[in-house]
Amino acid sequence: MAIGKKLSVISGIITLVATFLFSWIALHIGGSGYYANGIGIIKNLPAMFTDAESLGSTLEIPVFAFYIIAGIFILFLASGVLQILGMKHRAFVIVGTIVSLGIAILLMLSMADVIDKANWVYYILGTDELLIENIIPITIFGPGTFDIGLYLLYAGGIVGIVASVYGPGPF
Repeated sequence: MAIGKKLSVISGIITLVATFLFSWIALHIGGSGYYANGIGIIKNLPAMFTDAESLGSTLEIPVFAFYIIAGIFILFLASGVLQILGMKHRAFVIVGTIVSLGIAILLMLSMADVIDKANWVYYILGTDELLIENIIPITIFGPGTFDIGLYLLYAGGIVGIVASVYGPGPF
């Protein structure tokens, strides 16, 4: 197996683990803990389409742009699988990597106060329900800071970039 195929599978596994098992940001809002991760996106996905106008106004985003963001989040949920499919064709790993790194950059912008971290975690990215009590999502650094899941998401993206360079074949 070529190195690009191996790296494609590794990047996909890292991205899937970072998306669904680890917390990216943990916040305490209104006495509850909210954990931003892929499970929170899945939980909030129906509201992104049924309640787009009020969510868009709360997040100060036009409604048409909010629908585009919801589509990107759907693609993000599949980005780990796309990276694994990159072992067959290089384009899949490129698309999966771009989307996962884009979400990681969106989360980093919240640290620079370009976007309102609390509103995004509360309305779009987060959930207050734990998958397994005190275990999943895995939170290491505590509330209000970026957690290990965000760094794993970046790592999956970087490995995906390298996998796309050494891909299984031509574009």
